[in-house]
Amino acid sequence: MLGNPNADNPFATSDPFGPSRAGPVADDFDNVDFGNNNHQNASGLYSGPDSTEGFVPAVAPKKAKANRTTKDLEKREKELDKREKALAAREAKLATSGRGAAGGTDISRKNWPRCRPTVRHHIGEDVPPNRQRLVRLGYFAWLLMFVGFCWNWIVVLIMFCATHKKLSDWLFASLICGFGLPLSFFLWYFNLYKGAIRDSSFRWWWYFLWAALQPILCGWIAIAPPVVGNWCAGGFTMINQFRDGHGAGYTFGIFCAINLAIWALAGFCGVSATSLAMKTFRGTQQNLGGDVQMAAPARQIPYEV
Repeated sequence: MLGNPNADNPFATSDPFGPSRAGPVADDFDNVDFGNNNHQNASGLYSGPDSTEGFVPAVAPKKAKANRTTKDLEKREKELDKREKALAAREAKLATSGRGAAGGTDISRKNWPRCRPTVRHHIGEDVPPNRQRLVRLGYFAWLLMFVGFCWNWIVVLIMFCATHKKLSDWLFASLICGFGLPLSFFLWYFNLYKGAIRDSSFRWWWYFLWAALQPILCGWIAIAPPVVGNWCAGGFTMINQFRDGHGAGYTFGIFCAINLAIWALAGFCGVSATSLAMKTFRGTQQNLGGDVQMAAPARQIPYEV
């Protein structure tokens, strides 16, 4: 018969089938105080002696990179917002039609011509400084045309009174002078003036349309071909007057030579102004396209890191 297996154990109980109480069991360790209860954290787990003292958590590389990316995006967004505000302020300044380029100038006040103010015209106050040279060149070309219209009408009138020039020639010269002066200003030059101020594509293209006709008109009056009458005191008329050989012929020939020079110079200045206006217009379109491309990413910045 088998003996008690705990017979040789002095700490065993008399019950061979009962729980052994030879020493502290697992359940008793819960009640044992080891002197380290101060190291238990809020969850009741043992954290070890001085487990948190002097510990500096390290930032993960991915998290640090994400923080830098977020800061860069925020900085870029601020720069783009600043650029958009500057562009909006510039567009508002040019499109308000209430202030000039110098600032504080009411461009709705009419001041030209001085004898009877009809429109606002002040290049120094209304036009941006980088475009004043263009507008002044166009204005000089129009002034030459103004002088040419008036001089051509006077010469044709004198020749009509002093020679046997036809009445129809003087009437046609009067029509050209009467309609040419206002139409050349409002359809040709004034569109250049307004386009340089407001950057209006409509004004630019309207100016280019009439700018194509300006050198044709100047060349026609300067050459004065005898096709539609002799209403122009230009090159062919000058040759005919010098060919006569008398004193009045020489005088009228000199008048025609002056008229030819005026219209030739007006045509040259007009072509130069148109060429410079084309460069300005192309530069404006390129700058506008670049600004739009720079401002567009402000609404497409990815915030996911």
